[in-house]
Amino acid sequence: MIIQMKRLVIISFTLLLGLTSMAQGKYGADSLKCVENLSLYRDYYKQKVYEDAYNYWKVVFEICPASSERMYVDGVSLVGKKIKAAKTAEEKAPLVEELMKVYDQRIQNFGKEGYVLGRKGTDMLRYKKSETEAHFAILNKSIEAQGEKSEAGVIVSYMTSSVLMEKEDKLSKDEVVEKFTRLSEIIATNIAKYEGKPTKDYYIKAQSSVENLASPYLSCDIIIELSEKNFEKNKEDQKWMERTADLLDKKGCSEAPIFFKIAEELHRTNPSAVSAEKMGIMSLKKKNYEDAENYFKQAIELNQDESKQFNYLIELASAQTSRGSYSSARSSARKAAEVDPSNGLPYIMIADMIASSSKACTNGDACKHKAIYWLATDYLNKAIAVDASVRDKASAKIASYKKYFPERDECFFINVKDGDSVDVGCWIGESTKARFN
Repeated sequence: MIIQMKRLVIISFTLLLGLTSMAQGKYGADSLKCVENLSLYRDYYKQKVYEDAYNYWKVVFEICPASSERMYVDGVSLVGKKIKAAKTAEEKAPLVEELMKVYDQRIQNFGKEGYVLGRKGTDMLRYKKSETEAHFAILNKSIEAQGEKSEAGVIVSYMTSSVLMEKEDKLSKDEVVEKFTRLSEIIATNIAKYEGKPTKDYYIKAQSSVENLASPYLSCDIIIELSEKNFEKNKEDQKWMERTADLLDKKGCSEAPIFFKIAEELHRTNPSAVSAEKMGIMSLKKKNYEDAENYFKQAIELNQDESKQFNYLIELASAQTSRGSYSSARSSARKAAEVDPSNGLPYIMIADMIASSSKACTNGDACKHKAIYWLATDYLNKAIAVDASVRDKASAKIASYKKYFPERDECFFINVKDGDSVDVGCWIGESTKARFN
């Protein structure tokens, strides 16, 4: 009822203004019909009655394309909803073409080519992914036009498209790295530009996505070169320093002097869980195991990101193992297993600690001495039980340790039979079940 009354008002208002005299203006040849449908689509759109909104919107789109720039923004949303609702590829195809036309027509009537092409290229990547050269060309043109004004989402789309081009042998690996370098510079500029604003988070997430996409193409030489080149201008940017240190670490480049330089600067200027971890890694590389243990403990104490706690505990256990502090290392590994019960790595680490104690934990009895390998195998079987991804690694270790199991006659003299409980002493202080080959 309200919309019908509004329609009458629109007609009266249009006649009073004499919009019909503006036949070739922005409202087109039939200005009355244009203004009427423009208002109706907006009303339905605000009420979230999208099907009706689309029907009125389409009239405006077709008869008066220069009437409203907002109409194109809403049009992307309305056509996008139609695409999402389409049940078959046949239904979807013409809607995707209509969406592309929305972008083209917006540029034709309102300009902003670089910005709009970024949005178009992103949707083309989503809906026409196989047309690699087409979406790459559009996104490339957008990035060239927008430069540092490029949106975070468009940057990620461009990196994705570049990787797809390389997989089809239409870009070289070096060219992908060039794209990564350029996009990283744009992201860094925007992270600094939007300091203290929500938009900054979009670019931080974009940087992570771009780094993950480019990761297979980044050798240590390239990462180190980029890190050294950008260090001075970014050394006060905590996020850049942390991301770069993470990238160097993940790619196995943590022995490079720039990694040490970044780690030390991070921890000197703004100690955090991340900086403490990087100092711990640096100390491990230098075989300063006591320092490494202390830094990883700091990382755990300072940490406020639960997703990183497992790694910090594993790194602490590794430093303690390197020091020969097996009891402490086992405790750290057990805490890691509590944080992530579905990860088998802590149990593999404990198994290795126990097995490597064979020489140190001699007690004059061959049966109990070799029972260490039974216990190590118990932990490896537990690793497999909780985490199928470690099966091959754990199974290989089990096969290796089985060679050192006690023989039946070695246990005969202390009256140990199959299935009996055997105490393993030394620092281990656990029991296991006897089993003979």
